[in-house]
Amino acid sequence: MTRMIMQFFSSLLAAEKTPPPRLRVCDGFANVRVVDQFGRSFRFRDDFVDGRALIINSMYTTCRGACPTTGATLKKLRSELSKVFGKKLTLLSFTLEPEVDTASVLHEYASRLDANKRSDDLCDWHFLTGTPVAIKELRYSLNFYDLNPKVDGDITQHDATLLFGNSTSDRWASLPAGVRHENLSSTIRRVAGFTTEQRFGLAAEGV
Repeated sequence: MTRMIMQFFSSLLAAEKTPPPRLRVCDGFANVRVVDQFGRSFRFRDDFVDGRALIINSMYTTCRGACPTTGATLKKLRSELSKVFGKKLTLLSFTLEPEVDTASVLHEYASRLDANKRSDDLCDWHFLTGTPVAIKELRYSLNFYDLNPKVDGDITQHDATLLFGNSTSDRWASLPAGVRHENLSSTIRRVAGFTTEQRFGLAAEGV
């Protein structure tokens, strides 16, 4: 009996010494339901995060500020980085005005950026909407918010920021979309790349 008690307490002590599994940064991304420009429904974290490199930004279709320029930047990045990442890269643009930006509205907007074009040579680019509650939860989990409630509630003052990384290495970073294009592209590769070649443009054996 004494031996059984000792074994029981020994197992408890061993359990206490076992560290809990480390949570990834991307585990904190809200797993809300979203709909893309084709009307397809997804769970954000389940369907987009694992095993992919991501570039994420916020936008809205009636934006006359930074959104058009950011869209042009993303279109160029998509063309360039698809050659590096292939289908392992996905672009995600979520609306800040879900009451207006329905799937059909986003489809029309995305067509102007050739984002609806699907081919083996281009990574996917999803424009996402959802309920106001879901979108707010999503943007807060991605740190797309301002500490000043007045600024945060005014979508015309949203930041033109790109969040990028991948779930495998769990490296994530963000930069203003207006950064010099060459610097933006190379930084995305170094943070979001899975391989040495993707990150630095070098073959692994050459490092």
